[in-house]
Amino acid sequence: MIVPELPDDIRALKEAVGAFVEREVYPLEARIAERGSIDWDEAADLRRRAREAGFAMLNMPAEAGGRDLSMLGQVALEEESGKATNGLGFAVVDRGPRELYEIATPEQIERYVAPIVRGEYREAWALTEPGAGSDLSGLQATAVRDGDEWVLNGEKWFVTSEGPPGVYIVLAVAEGEQALFLVDPDAPGLEIRRTPGFLHDPYLDHHPEIVFTDCRVPEANRVPASGDEGAKEWILVERLFIAARCCGAALRLVDSTAEWAQEREAFGSPIAEYQGISFPLADSLTELHAARLLTYHAAHAFDVLEDRKVVHGKVSMAKLFASEMAGRVADRAVQALGGRGYMTENPAARFYRELRVDRIWEGTSEIQRSILSRGVFKRGAAPYLGWD
Repeated sequence: MIVPELPDDIRALKEAVGAFVEREVYPLEARIAERGSIDWDEAADLRRRAREAGFAMLNMPAEAGGRDLSMLGQVALEEESGKATNGLGFAVVDRGPRELYEIATPEQIERYVAPIVRGEYREAWALTEPGAGSDLSGLQATAVRDGDEWVLNGEKWFVTSEGPPGVYIVLAVAEGEQALFLVDPDAPGLEIRRTPGFLHDPYLDHHPEIVFTDCRVPEANRVPASGDEGAKEWILVERLFIAARCCGAALRLVDSTAEWAQEREAFGSPIAEYQGISFPLADSLTELHAARLLTYHAAHAFDVLEDRKVVHGKVSMAKLFASEMAGRVADRAVQALGGRGYMTENPAARFYRELRVDRIWEGTSEIQRSILSRGVFKRGAAPYLGWD
């Protein structure tokens, strides 16, 4: 089976999330565009209402307060969240740190993961460094043991955080291997150096640069499993979610462009009748369909396929194609809408600006191509095309 049908309960949940985004998020986007900034109380209220609607922490296992949703189900919901601009979809489909939950100690789960599931605070993954982005093997951050403590030194960039996080999940080299450490925001030696602006601002998430200078972390805060394992799993899931959100954004763009083209007239006819508008729209629809097939296929493979190397390849294909597809769709939408498409009050302008990063974060397009080329050299094409 290349792409399975969504179960009825997931389909209903997907429709509910989509309706919530359209009803609650679209008006909020308009207010943000008008004033040029996010009202953080308003964003917190959006997250609260989404939680009350039952959309939060669905990826977490039942014993942790979640619903243990399949990856296929999660991708279906992420697609709906991708229809929101300004990063507001993250507040609607609020996922928990499943990757941390599966490798942390019971004490770490109780102290750090449980409050996240309860909605008391958010976590922030601190993986990337000035000299180590897509290639985490180049990590320079170190953790040196000193009795019952670890002393962290290093610098982290692009730390994803919606406001002040409740805990930093920090990747560092300890005793020759990569390890994850849970660092409290008020830990001595942790400094937020700056919070740079980004092209997609105003955006729900911030990406501060933080520095660790002889930052002491207790042994109890070192995650026992391999940090490399935990970080790679988190990145793998995020790549798949990027693909899903790109599909959602492209779907909104295709629909809004088609609606506009049938209403807007030029030279006495709706512009939908001109091939300069209709043919690019046809291309966008075709590419979106292909991206959705790739993304849902990769999600199902994540759920059922034992060979994780092949799963990584399928996710890379989805992330690569969907992120580049969405950029093309956004560009065509802005062109079809003309001057109106360049106004920030129009979702097309916001998507044009926001979707660009999806070809960069959690592994650039070039990294995905490297993963795929290495895979096909080792295994051939067949494993990536089916289930054999």
